[in-house]
Amino acid sequence: MMIRHPFLRVVAVLLAVLLPGGAAAASLEDRLDGLLGGMATSITPVGVGDPRPVLPAGLAELSGSLATFRSLAPVPSAAGAFRFAWDPQLGTFQRMRKGPGLADTAQTLGRGFGTVGLSYTRISFDTLDGDPLSRLSSDQPAFSDDYLASLPCDDPADPQLCDRLRFDDDRLTTAIDFALSLDQFVLGGAWGVTETVDVSVALSLNQLHMRARAGARLTDPNADGPPSFEAGFARDNPCDPRDRQCAADAFDATAFGTGDVYLRAKWRFAALRWADLAASGTLTVPTGNADDFLGFHHATFTPMLIASKDFPRFSPHLNLGYALRDGDDVSQAIWIAGSDLRVVDRVILAADFLGFHDDKRDGINDDVLQSAVGLKVNPWRSLVLSASFQFPLNRDGLRADVIYTGQVEWTF
Repeated sequence: MMIRHPFLRVVAVLLAVLLPGGAAAASLEDRLDGLLGGMATSITPVGVGDPRPVLPAGLAELSGSLATFRSLAPVPSAAGAFRFAWDPQLGTFQRMRKGPGLADTAQTLGRGFGTVGLSYTRISFDTLDGDPLSRLSSDQPAFSDDYLASLPCDDPADPQLCDRLRFDDDRLTTAIDFALSLDQFVLGGAWGVTETVDVSVALSLNQLHMRARAGARLTDPNADGPPSFEAGFARDNPCDPRDRQCAADAFDATAFGTGDVYLRAKWRFAALRWADLAASGTLTVPTGNADDFLGFHHATFTPMLIASKDFPRFSPHLNLGYALRDGDDVSQAIWIAGSDLRVVDRVILAADFLGFHDDKRDGINDDVLQSAVGLKVNPWRSLVLSASFQFPLNRDGLRADVIYTGQVEWTF
């Protein structure tokens, strides 16, 4: 059962992390891989090869498709909108802008200053390469060329005497109604080691819900083959009279647990007239269960070059980096550009454009472009509340119509 209320999602994830787990169940990756072809529903006609539905690339390699969104975890070093510095002349702390939520800025916390924060992100995916997840489909030859070449053919011109011709036109069509959502909580903190160096750590807690309903049909357009096979698709599913065989399969499952640990260090190495420059590196330790899509398969590293500058009312910023991951999770170039605007003394608006590009694996996050708008408020002392909303600028890959993030942070 899917948990819909945001507060109940928080409780469910915390209970799942703190309470002992029950008996081991099939992972979400196994359930997806076994859809229309696993142990529950066989779709292999005996004696006629091995036709199996082909899942869309973004589902067949779902871990890679999710890599972009797991990399957007708001680690505290990049989260705060305000820095609170001691002013010896006034004898108190003064607010200073620090930066937006999804990007990072070259400014650091300052020696001896720290921050802790908790964020929540909700992603309900809607499309895959522009197609609605509820209406995915595929159409493929039922049998491979190698298998067709192995069939007998007494007369290449007569389908009745040539099995190659009889089975060559058979098609396997698949329809999938798929739903996927991710609730991600990030708890972490950052510390100013020196005036120019920050370090931070964050742990993500995740809930991922996946539902799939699928049906497959093996058809013979020219009706020149046998009416049925000796065995094949599940016989308890009704078939269209034109179908040789048909099958249906479904599952509905949720995975809870800790995600990955993020370790980050940032060094501000230059303060120029028009730009401050910094470099950061984020090491992602794979503590999440990758088989349930809760984390990465292996340790990853993301170096980043950061440029930003504080002006009286606005602060532009630019991030350029590259996420170094293994083949299961997809390496990709990352860029974020935007600015924040001080509306009044305690309120900041932020706008960003985000881009992710992978040129090593066709069909998986080739070019993911997002826009984001956000609001940060400092209602009391060093407490900061923020909210941001992301929207797709194109439809490459696995996408959500809107991504919601809320965050609370305290600087000390």
